[in-house]
Amino acid sequence: MSRRQIHWLVEAILVVIALGGLALWWPPGAPASSSNLLGAALVGATVVALAVLVAEHLVSKQMREIEERDSLADRERGLRREQAEEERQRRRGERIDKWALQLMAIFQQDLKMVDLSGRDLSGLYLRACSLLRANLKGTNLDGANLNGAYLAWADLGEASLKGADLGEADLAGAGLEGADLSGANLCGTSLTRAYLTGAKLAGASYDRRTAWPEGFEPQDSGAERLEP
Repeated sequence: MSRRQIHWLVEAILVVIALGGLALWWPPGAPASSSNLLGAALVGATVVALAVLVAEHLVSKQMREIEERDSLADRERGLRREQAEEERQRRRGERIDKWALQLMAIFQQDLKMVDLSGRDLSGLYLRACSLLRANLKGTNLDGANLNGAYLAWADLGEASLKGADLGEADLAGAGLEGADLSGANLCGTSLTRAYLTGAKLAGASYDRRTAWPEGFEPQDSGAERLEP
C-alpha cells in the first residue's frame, strides 16, 4: 500500500470517528452526560488529529519538492562537469592534432589539397609549405608563419590571418572572401586573380613587389605600403 493510500485510509477512519462523536454529542445544548461528553471529546480529538495529518502532509510535500530540486540541481551539476570534461578533452585533442600537423609540416611540407577548415592553426610555422588548393575556410591562422608558402587556389574564405607572415607567399587565385588579414605581412606576396571581396586589410603591410588582383586598390582597404 502506498503512502498516499495510507493517508486516505487514516483520513477516512478519522472522518468516521468524527461523525460518530458528532452523533453522540448532538445536540450541542443537551444536558451533560457521559454520552455527549464522549462525543465532544471524540470530535475535538479528531479535529486535532486531522490538523496534524494535514500539517504532516504539507510538510512531506514540501520536503519532497526540496529533494526533487536538490536532485535536479545535482544532475545539472553532474551534466556541467561532464560537459566541462568533454570540452577539456576536445581542446586537448585539438592541441595534439595541431602540433602533429606542425611536425608534419616541418618534415614533409607537402600539404596540398588538405582539409583543415575551421581548425585552430594559430602561430604555426608553415614556412614554404605547399598548400595548393587546400581547404582553409574559416581556419584560424593568426600569427602563423606562411612566408613563401604555396597557397595557390586555396580556399581561405572567412579565415583569420591577423598578424600572419605571408611575405613571398603565392596566393594566386586563392579565395579570400571575408578573410581577416589585419596586420598581416604581404610584402612580395602574389595575390593575382585572388578573390578579396569583403577581406579586411587594415594595417596589412605590402611593398612594390606585392601583386594585387587587377583593378584592386589596397590603400582603399587600409593596407599600408612600406616604401614609396
